Parts: sequence; C-alpha cells; structure tokens
Amino acid sequence: MKHLLLLRHAEAEAAPPGSKDSDRPLTAPGRLEAADAAQCLARTGLTIDSILASPVRRTRETVAILLARLSLSVPPLYEASLYLATADTLLRSINACDAATQTVLLVAHNPGISELLQQFSGGARQSALGTGGLCHLIFRQATWGDLATPTHVEMLR
Repeated sequence: MKHLLLLRHAEAEAAPPGSKDSDRPLTAPGRLEAADAAQCLARTGLTIDSILASPVRRTRETVAILLARLSLSVPPLYEASLYLATADTLLRSINACDAATQTVLLVAHNPGISELLQQFSGGARQSALGTGGLCHLIFRQATWGDLATPTHVEMLR
C-alpha cells in the first residue's frame, strides 16, 4: 500500500507591490497552521519516506516547521515544476517516486493541490484544501506510477 499526504502550504503574507509572489513568507497564524499540520501528521504514525515541495518561500517555511516539529531527517526535494502546478503536473511528480517509497508528503499550492485531491475523491468540491489543509490518501497500488482510486481518503486538517 502507498500513503500519500497532500498538504497545502500554510497561510502566507500578501505580496507587497513590486515584490515577487515566490518571496511571500508565512504569517504568524500560518506558522501555527504548519505546527498544527505537524501534530496531525504525528498522530498518523506514518513514517514519511519522501517530501516533494514547491521551492518558494512559503512552502519552504511550511516544510521547515514540519521537519523541526517531527524531527524528520528526510531531505525535501524542492521541484520548480511544483510552483503553482496543475493537478496533472503534481501527479506526474508523484508518479515518478521510487516504488520502494511507501509514504510521500506533497507540499504545494492551490488550485492544483485541491484539484488533485478532487480528482482522487471523485470530484467532491468539499475536498478543497485551505491553507495548512492536510489530507491522507491510501492506495493499494504497488508503484506510484499506477495510482488509481484511493481505498481511503481522510481530511486530517
């Protein structure tokens, strides 16, 4: 079985005029959201084997909080293609994971991450992820390249 954890980055500050969207830091409430997401991840009891994330500041800060709170030693893989990626692009990145990997955490952005969740949950609109939103999906497939309908979908946060 494969476990996929989808996490939308925590709340970020608005971009000041003339600044880049990719440089937006987390807000104080966003840092609390990331800490809460870490607690939710800890309660699952899962061992995270791989972390895929967008390379922008708000996702890096979200991941840094998770790493610190969970004492994870897994080096995150920051992929430029995940920044504001479509659901299809996110899925391609997941599909490329090594078959030996059992649990993948994907930290990305809306609308793509919510659209991916909606694809896996049969288009259910209530499965949209808010900032710091976290979902756990379980698949029976042996490899990441052949993911189909999950056997379990649970909103953790």
